[in-house]
This record gives sequence, structure tokens and C-alpha cells, in this order.
Amino acid sequence: MSDLNGNWDIRLEFLRGKARHSAQLELEGEDLKGRYRSQYGEQEVHGRVQGNVVEMPVGIHYQACGCSYGFRGKVEGDVIRGEVNMGEYWTGSWEARKGS
Repeated sequence: MSDLNGNWDIRLEFLRGKARHSAQLELEGEDLKGRYRSQYGEQEVHGRVQGNVVEMPVGIHYQACGCSYGFRGKVEGDVIRGEVNMGEYWTGSWEARKGS
């Protein structure tokens, strides 16, 4: 298993568009925690890692609106790739690369 602690650059691809976000993550056993940053601000992360599978729900809130991102992906070295479920806003793909 790779070291998931640190800063990650996240690229998201949706049905109609792309976005770049980031996260600072810490792994303690199977518990993943940290901070998630998007154009709408910064939120806490509380997820799980089992083997090389990462599950990370993130609630994105801006003013009176919100969206839940359900990240699920596989770790391969300093890269995590997978699918993000946004409920009523469909699904997309994501890739995170560990920063320096």
C-alpha cells in the first residue's frame, strides 16, 4: 500500500465538464481523514481504505446549495483512480495524483 498521507491534486470529469480540486489526507489504519478543497470552499473528509480501495464521501456546500460526492477508487502508487457518484447529478470519473 502506498503512503496516502499528504497533498493530492484531483481532476474530475463529468458528463458536461471538468474540475480540479485538491485534498490533504491522513491515513490512520483504515480511517482516512483530512481537508477537501474546491471552488466552493473547504470541507472535512472522513473516509475508509481497505486494501487498495479508497471510499471517500465529501459534502460540497455553497450558499444554500449542496452536492454529495461519493468517491471510490483504487490506489496505484501515487495515483488514485475511480468513479465519483454525485447522486441526482450523475456520476463522473476522478484521478488524484500525490503532490510534492
